[in-house]
Amino acid sequence: MTFPLFHQQSRDGWQTVKDERLFANPHISVDRVEVLTPHRREQPVPWLVVKRKAAVAIAPVTESGEFVMIPQERIPVAEECLEFPAGQIDCPVEDVTCDLVIDTALRELAEETGYALAPGGKLEPLGWFLPSQGFTDEHVYLFKAEPVCVVSRPSPDGSEHISPVRLVSSGDLRRMIAANEITTALTLALYARMAAKGSI
Repeated sequence: MTFPLFHQQSRDGWQTVKDERLFANPHISVDRVEVLTPHRREQPVPWLVVKRKAAVAIAPVTESGEFVMIPQERIPVAEECLEFPAGQIDCPVEDVTCDLVIDTALRELAEETGYALAPGGKLEPLGWFLPSQGFTDEHVYLFKAEPVCVVSRPSPDGSEHISPVRLVSSGDLRRMIAANEITTALTLALYARMAAKGSI
């Protein structure tokens, strides 16, 4: 399966004239940059950019049409958030391939939920979205997996705490989004993309 990949370096009219690394760890880096943009060519624009690996988010759907969602503790907001499974692609952005994106999506689905594609199931690419484009270059590839079935116990990595999965109907998902009970960008983006494509 192939699908378009996000390529920041292909943007005409954008030129980074200075890039100074201020901080880095295995998950993020913080750079002070100066950039000439298509509409600001005379003077470079200074900015702080948080660079992150690319990621995936998956909307798993059971044979009965329910969405598989995970309640996950999120330390920065001190909250357990109900969301779709997701995770980072473990390689530099420039090395990302369609096969690597798909492998990561299927692995994160199994690790975080214990579900996998059922026989005859399909992983449908839904493009990508930018979760916080004002300060980070992170981009997240979106997928719908249908139908899925239980194949194992979830096995999240040691830094995560994920409570047992919840099966949510499309009506309940819509209600929770409208009531501001679901607030994570990746879940809202997946819902919006599926709704725009008429698959929810």
